[in-house]
Amino acid sequence: MRTAVPCAVCGSRETRRLYTKFGYDIGRCIDCGLVYATPRAPTETIVARYSRDYFWNEYLPALGVVDGRYDLTQFDVRYAPLLEILRSAPGRRLLEIGSGAGFFLKAAERAGWSVTGIEFSDEGSRFARERLGLDVRNSAIETADFSLGTFDAAAMFDTIEHLFEPGSALKSIAGVMATHGLLLIGTPNFGALSRHLLGRDWAVLSPIEHLYYFDERSLRRLVEASGFADVRFIRRHAAWIPQETMNFAHTHAPASVRARLAALIGRTGGRTLARALQRAGRQDILLCVARKA
Repeated sequence: MRTAVPCAVCGSRETRRLYTKFGYDIGRCIDCGLVYATPRAPTETIVARYSRDYFWNEYLPALGVVDGRYDLTQFDVRYAPLLEILRSAPGRRLLEIGSGAGFFLKAAERAGWSVTGIEFSDEGSRFARERLGLDVRNSAIETADFSLGTFDAAAMFDTIEHLFEPGSALKSIAGVMATHGLLLIGTPNFGALSRHLLGRDWAVLSPIEHLYYFDERSLRRLVEASGFADVRFIRRHAAWIPQETMNFAHTHAPASVRARLAALIGRTGGRTLARALQRAGRQDILLCVARKA
């Protein structure tokens, strides 16, 4: 059964439909502007997407892990710029929510952090524990058994858009963080040029997986309402190459006129266009940093 859900930022139930994709609507809250999937697909349909097959045949290969083989030094290099953002945290106790297979946490551990993860996927949490030797709990942050003030930093990458109740999760994170603890969130940017050029076929628009679509304004409001302050967005990041700023190949219709036009714009604009998009906040990824209030 499909369920109409209230806005996670303001609680309103009034939306204007923007897209229909795979049989499900994506709408914009009329009151505050948050974009999200409503009516939402049945819970069992959403949960079924994160299967063992998905973990081994989609998720891991996207990280460059094939047949369970990986090189930790490559992940050290990949995640070093993100760990640098967290350097000003008041201590070195790190929680990652949605830790997946655990490669970011492992890089953090190898860099001197004391790490803990929360992962909804059975396969992901098992891989992190058995292959990487990490403390990753198979649970939701709302039900995790952590004491107040346990962590100095928390990270969520490509996770908040998948959550059923992102505001509840953020409040739970705030509750287990030390005063002035640092929060880092990475999520697709609904304000990206990629979305405008690719339209409905932008691959991020996938309402069975991505339940929420944030821009800087809506994510700021949610984070501030959840117990955090000093919210800022990092628009230019050392690890971003032009493709990660404007990945115009990330589409469900690669042969479409929109996709071909976007690819031409990307090739013509190159690094100059990528830097301009970053300055304007129109890159594909939002990186949000905030402190526990």
